[in-house]
Amino acid sequence: MKKIIIGACSALALAALAAVPKISAAGGTTLPSNAPRKSIALVHTLKGVSGRVSVGFNYRLTQSENNPYHVGGANIDPSSEITMTANRDTREIVSRMNLNLQNLYFYRVGDYTFTIEEASTNDELNFPHDSVNKYDIYFQVTNKLDANNEPTGELEVTLLDQMYSYKDDAKVPLVANFESVANYSYISLESKVSGAGADANKYFKYKVSFDGLPENSELTINGQDENIEYGGEEFESSNVQTASDGDVYVYLKHGQTVTIGDYASGSVMAREIPQGVSYTIEKLDDDDGYVSSLDNTETTTVSKAIAPVGSDDFASHNTTIAKNGKDATINTGVFVATWPYLLVAALGVSGFIIFRRISRR
Repeated sequence: MKKIIIGACSALALAALAAVPKISAAGGTTLPSNAPRKSIALVHTLKGVSGRVSVGFNYRLTQSENNPYHVGGANIDPSSEITMTANRDTREIVSRMNLNLQNLYFYRVGDYTFTIEEASTNDELNFPHDSVNKYDIYFQVTNKLDANNEPTGELEVTLLDQMYSYKDDAKVPLVANFESVANYSYISLESKVSGAGADANKYFKYKVSFDGLPENSELTINGQDENIEYGGEEFESSNVQTASDGDVYVYLKHGQTVTIGDYASGSVMAREIPQGVSYTIEKLDDDDGYVSSLDNTETTTVSKAIAPVGSDDFASHNTTIAKNGKDATINTGVFVATWPYLLVAALGVSGFIIFRRISRR
């Protein structure tokens, strides 16, 4: 089910630098084909993500200003693109690629440093790049010597087996680890009743329609009763619904609040609704005798756009309060239907009283 589409590293611009003087070597020297280390691994772990994801990660390789000399072919801007379904249990996606360093051209002996960091993603709103982790890679360039221990005019390039991690402030193996948390979100709906005629145990049905969700998105639903009685039927609720048509349905009674798209299991937490998605909440069965309002406006539908968790707009964009009111009424129909019988009974009692009084005289 998982598929990784790894974008090749950007073309390495390796034009011969004709203007570069020939210093200690007849021409630029690269890592040899038989070098024990010719690349480093770039690994990005994307956490807190759900469903199918398509995102590209862009990296930047920069040579140090303190290097002994300019290095040719160093304008490398590698990138990787993944299209993958997140692991349902860990809510993670891991992107891996190797950055080939064989086409860096060195012209002078000395110790060289390059910094590798993540520059951006192609969807910073939902998948921000890792701005914390970056690494220094080290090369050592020496003269190749002849039998008399004299330079031959050729150079030897070695990629050292460790690099420096800025985050850890330590030397680490040649695996550049990057990570970020998806900036997904969730919504909530609270249902209330009011009025002397309202039934606090009545379930109200709501439809939530999403626009912009990835196909076959699974949404976690928390807050419903396990068993629900609605429309004369009793059934079990589900805490996971696939929004295949963009719609999910929830059933709530007075005082209950449901969250949609908020996953938590042990130490694993994830939101499930991407930024850029909009949604509509509709209270169904508007002929049930209740006057409905959403967010204090008398209506059965409300539409909103998803906002990030923790933003100033979260409450207004991602939370909704539904109120269903019903006042108590006098059932005058019963009196109209029974008044003839009540009149006969009253006349009978009156006649009986009059008869008793006459018979006593």
